[in-house]
Amino acid sequence: MVRNNHPIISAQKGALLASKMIENIGPKELLTQTALPQIGSNKITLNEERIKSIAESLSRNDDIEPFDFINPDLPEKFHPFALDYFFIATLHQFGFWTESNNHYNQPMIASLNGTMKKGSDYLWRSFLNKLKIDPNFFTAKRQTEITKNELKSLFHSDIGENPIPAFDLHLELCQKYGEDMISLRLTPKQIIDEANSSKNPLTFLLTILDQISGYKEDPIRKKSNLLSVILNQRPEQFIHFNQNEMVAPIIDYHVMRSCLRMGLIEISDEKLKKQIMDREIISFDDEWAVRYSSYLSFQKLVDLSGKSLGAVDIFFFRTRKRCPEMTIPDCPNCLVEPVCAQKKELFQPVIRTSFY
Repeated sequence: MVRNNHPIISAQKGALLASKMIENIGPKELLTQTALPQIGSNKITLNEERIKSIAESLSRNDDIEPFDFINPDLPEKFHPFALDYFFIATLHQFGFWTESNNHYNQPMIASLNGTMKKGSDYLWRSFLNKLKIDPNFFTAKRQTEITKNELKSLFHSDIGENPIPAFDLHLELCQKYGEDMISLRLTPKQIIDEANSSKNPLTFLLTILDQISGYKEDPIRKKSNLLSVILNQRPEQFIHFNQNEMVAPIIDYHVMRSCLRMGLIEISDEKLKKQIMDREIISFDDEWAVRYSSYLSFQKLVDLSGKSLGAVDIFFFRTRKRCPEMTIPDCPNCLVEPVCAQKKELFQPVIRTSFY
């Protein structure tokens, strides 16, 4: 945990260290220069050459720049409740797909404010609509009091339906988020003020989020990392990082799909490969194997390309539209096409989770 890992990751790495200690008498094994085994699976391997090629391609592209999180579906610059909005809206960034017969069915798409919106964009806009008419909704007390009907109303599409899959998970996280914030006696502003007053603002923020429902559950901290990037890259720059701090990779299903199709990671287990191709719901262990390998490959892209994590993240974010779930990938308009493996038959891990 001293190295700013999530407590679950720290425990797993601690177990690996402990296993080394009992292999021989004394700390000899811990003092050798050999690398510790990775927390992953032998079903997935990293393609180091492909990672290097993709990183070189990214390094030569000047269009890969961080996103400032300003657009029509997000609060305007310097909105007085922007901080509260992002703390709550970000924890709902998960689960934008439906299932049928133990398989992936389709992404969540619905009309809102006269425009067809998909998944994440729909969520941002839903909460923005609420912000405009009821900013006090974003207080911890209101979150504890939220009812099923109130949240359904917030998510209603233009035709008055709630298109959100796994709706009960969203309701549960609203209430638990509010309870945790009240228990900690904190508001988003207090958290950010204390973070910016600390020696390591990012580390402080992540440590607090590890205690708040909607964020604390995920060992890879997808939503915690996303929130950190948003708060740092918004024009208000709510939080400043010191020069030694860097946000970890933000791994969701779009990133995993891209990692598999580009060939950054490779599935060596034929059964798992078929499940991925068939879009079948898989086990949590297999999902972890793909996700953690994607995490490692993403981090290597950042290290080798010389680009910031925010810049590499926006590359993957844009790739979700060029290499989507249901239609043929638009390879000619992808900047890494010459070095991409183009494994278009592969998909992403299909599993219901509130992590992403």
